[in-house]
Amino acid sequence: MGSLPRFLIFVGVVVLGISVVYLGRRLDLVKSAAIQSPAVSGSFPALSALDAELSQLIGHAVPAVVSISARQYDPATDQLRRIHDMLGIQAPAGAKTPELGSGVIVSSEGHILTNLHVVNQAKEVTVYLSDGRMLAAQFLGADPLVDLAIIKVDATNLPSLPFANSDDVRVGQMVFAIGNPLGLQETVTQGIISGIGRRGVNDLNAEFFQTDAAINPGNSGGPLINVRGEMVAVNNSIALQSQGISFAIPSNLARRVYEDVVERREISRPWFGAITWPLSPDVANRLGLPVSQGCLIARVMDGSPAARAGLVAGDVIEAINGKPARNGPEIRSRLAELKVGDVASVTIVRGGKRIDVLIDVEQQRF
Repeated sequence: MGSLPRFLIFVGVVVLGISVVYLGRRLDLVKSAAIQSPAVSGSFPALSALDAELSQLIGHAVPAVVSISARQYDPATDQLRRIHDMLGIQAPAGAKTPELGSGVIVSSEGHILTNLHVVNQAKEVTVYLSDGRMLAAQFLGADPLVDLAIIKVDATNLPSLPFANSDDVRVGQMVFAIGNPLGLQETVTQGIISGIGRRGVNDLNAEFFQTDAAINPGNSGGPLINVRGEMVAVNNSIALQSQGISFAIPSNLARRVYEDVVERREISRPWFGAITWPLSPDVANRLGLPVSQGCLIARVMDGSPAARAGLVAGDVIEAINGKPARNGPEIRSRLAELKVGDVASVTIVRGGKRIDVLIDVEQQRF
């Protein structure tokens, strides 16, 4: 055999050997990658545990959330219908499209918290429970200044959600909205608290939590819950022409309305008896006051809680129970959180000094 054929055979053997070694190493790498692949079931125990915990949380909360259908009537049309009935003429139905909303069961005896605008002036309110029951609800009472109402169904041993202390809520914490958006019962969305102390959202005497949890028409009255399954707020409204901006009424205010309606049978209208004006830097400078923000007391009513606590005209209110009260909306928000019989700590500035004054909260006299 000549030298050229032998050389070609030698080169072929070398190439074959190199190929075998290369393929063998590639096979080992593939096997190693398969063993270490994160796609293998059970490779994420922490995430699997979190997923199970969240599912358990939602499974606990959903049975305490109800869907509400409130059939409302236009008084003028309803009167016309009664006249038609008297004359034996076929009458118009008179009923508007039912208002759809949500509610949250807050007692095992069937007390349900919702927004007043969901059930306002309704003649028929129907509640749909998660177990399939459809029950008529009775309107017990409401506080129109904060758009919250209490209705009740004739049932016992119902699952309910506890109130959280909304003073502990912080921006960034995880929350879940549960409700009946667009008629889709038991819808759950997840988000965070995007902001606290929002004012000017509407005409209500309340500060709101802002959330990016998806909320749509029909979510009104449903709960916003934390990771402990507590209600931190009641979903109320959506910012128009926006995405991911919704507002909810803090649970401490919702608890106050529930206790007023169910326990005290009277809506609290807390009253100090002091007439105030918002303080501007210009007014503060002209009066020679050492502060540029707050509510200037213009008058204290005789015999009022403020008078008994020693407040006088010229004092400047800065905070109530440690929360800012520097203008009209903030004062109204602080008062809305109180109930008759509370003792409020009011921070005032007098003569350049800050003083905390305790004031007994009474029912508004007028």
